[in-house]
Amino acid sequence: MIRINLLKPLQTQSAPNVFEESTGKRKKMFLVGGGLVLAVLAAVAVLQYPSLLGGLLVKKKQVVEKVDIKPPEPVTMDTLKPKHVTANAVEETVADVGPSSEKPPTTTTYDGMVPSEKIEFQYFASARILKDIKSVTPPDVGFANFIFTPPGDFYLHGLAGDKESYEHFKRKLSALESVTLKPGLDAKAGSHGSGKEFSFYGTIVYPLNAIPVPPDHTFPKANLKQELEKLKTVAAGMGLKLKEPRLVGTVAFGNLKRLVYESTLECNFQQMQDLIEELHHVKSNLGIARFALHASGDEKVVAELDILAYVN
Repeated sequence: MIRINLLKPLQTQSAPNVFEESTGKRKKMFLVGGGLVLAVLAAVAVLQYPSLLGGLLVKKKQVVEKVDIKPPEPVTMDTLKPKHVTANAVEETVADVGPSSEKPPTTTTYDGMVPSEKIEFQYFASARILKDIKSVTPPDVGFANFIFTPPGDFYLHGLAGDKESYEHFKRKLSALESVTLKPGLDAKAGSHGSGKEFSFYGTIVYPLNAIPVPPDHTFPKANLKQELEKLKTVAAGMGLKLKEPRLVGTVAFGNLKRLVYESTLECNFQQMQDLIEELHHVKSNLGIARFALHASGDEKVVAELDILAYVN
């Protein structure tokens, strides 16, 4: 089973120590003594420098005289009227704060996105689905298979320790925003039939405007080897060995060519998420058209990757 809930609970912090005076009498004596010392010092300063106090008052008066005090503008119903809230409230708020070069894609469908937008969305959606699945999975639920195809299609095949854990997982998974589930396998498991083997076909809809204007992810075919080497280097930096990518498809896409490579690596659920996020961080120009995780021992998976490249 693919075990994904590996987070340890935070350790409870001890309450901070609070130091107080043993008696109110000591505090009172301290305040009185401090006041007498301040009074004596002030008297000595005035006797030795009689012009000091007057100079301070004169300077303060001069500063006040230079301040141009304007009466407040009258409050009208127009100034109190709240700004109309529209469907573009988030974008309007950003515009009010200040100009930004990052604007969401203007397309309304994933298929309508240009290649660079598709690759940027693939990184966003792939990392997001792994986080979401991890957040709703109980400790005694594991996966035999998990497959995700952007923009939002996924397949889950797993095993729950008991019916209650299965129902809890199903309820949490259904509660994710914009999720549609189609149940598949539903069978008893375990020596006494107390466990539950299950599968789901699902679709999750992530907003297309969740990504900013992407960098240009298309590149000359001469740079293809360099991009594939960057992919292997990032994986190796995480202690993961990526099998040499193999070209499995070439399709004309306008004045570009869409290349699809297949590769595999061994990792765990969290490492898969980290790999996707790191590739995005180093601005890889390769997309992820699909990934599939298959259980290979406790916590380990064999990850199959369909790697995408748009070249000119």
